[in-house]
Amino acid sequence: MKYTLLLAAFLLAYSLGYSQQEEGFKWWNPAQHEFPVLEGQAWPGELKGTYNRLPARAQQDVREAVWTKSQQSAGVLVRFLSDASSIHVRYKVKGAFAFEHMPATGVSGVDLYAINKKGQWEWTGANYTYGDTVRYYYDAIRKDGLREYHLYLPLYNKVEWLEIGVPENAVMKPLPLSKEKPIVVYGSSIAQGGCASRPGMAWTAILDRQLRKPVINLGFSSNGLLEKPLIDLMSEMDAALYVLDCMPNLSSYPGEEVSARLVASVKALRKVRPSIPVLVVENADGNIGMLDTLLDNSFKQVNKVASATFQQLKEEGIKNIYFLSAAEIGLDIDCTVDGQHPNDLGMKRYADAYEKCIRKIFKR
Repeated sequence: MKYTLLLAAFLLAYSLGYSQQEEGFKWWNPAQHEFPVLEGQAWPGELKGTYNRLPARAQQDVREAVWTKSQQSAGVLVRFLSDASSIHVRYKVKGAFAFEHMPATGVSGVDLYAINKKGQWEWTGANYTYGDTVRYYYDAIRKDGLREYHLYLPLYNKVEWLEIGVPENAVMKPLPLSKEKPIVVYGSSIAQGGCASRPGMAWTAILDRQLRKPVINLGFSSNGLLEKPLIDLMSEMDAALYVLDCMPNLSSYPGEEVSARLVASVKALRKVRPSIPVLVVENADGNIGMLDTLLDNSFKQVNKVASATFQQLKEEGIKNIYFLSAAEIGLDIDCTVDGQHPNDLGMKRYADAYEKCIRKIFKR
């Protein structure tokens, strides 16, 4: 009885604490806004869930594992203007908060960046609690008038609902979607964001900030396999660039199969969108030089196939295709969590290599 009363008192105090922290705040739900505000998504009006990454009709075409991963909000972000000194975010997720090799802040957290008056990126940390409702408190934000904020959503969890709160007297102005053509990335768990410590440190998010271009994240953990349904969906998007970064998930496949899938994917994109460049990417882990010979050899082998297939496509006269090698990405033994998934240092190496390569492509 005593334990029950103590627990009830604790829960009441816990609830009152939240109420006090949120008192005097006005709340906004991006899902209910009058115009679309979620960057990093395609197929407006076709999504089964607000924060999904594939249209509802894709469920009948893609494998169940891909569909499940597509409900995770990797690469989705909200842009808004605010002059608030405090910004609070509350939301509910469906899956586990963390993985053995990736923290809750990356799997299930949000991440807030801003652009200052000089056009420079700024970042703020948060106090956060994980429970039935996840809460992030960005308090004591330096006053500097209106800023453009980018709130990155969880990399590996399904967001069921989300609200952003600011003080009643603060400005909160949602921004419409960018009109720029996106970079569309199809890849593995690495592209999805594993194992960044927080959503803004996924290489696709870093690239989005460094290039100031929208990125559509079609990374599906363990399921970036150059499959026709996904390639067909990619070709529906009028993109600035298509990226095929699936080699990490194809390292256990026979070389002939990898080559056939890569050829079919490039030619399918080229047939529908002949003017949009295609970037083929090696498995960056193949350049680390690990003591684990099984992993190291499989990574190197799939990269040999990717390189040879790319040359074959060039010799066949396929134009406007480009290649990013593992050596150019430049991961080393300090850049991964487990020999496969990049840590934050590895993610920055990825983003920098992509930026250098993509700027060259866009200058042509």
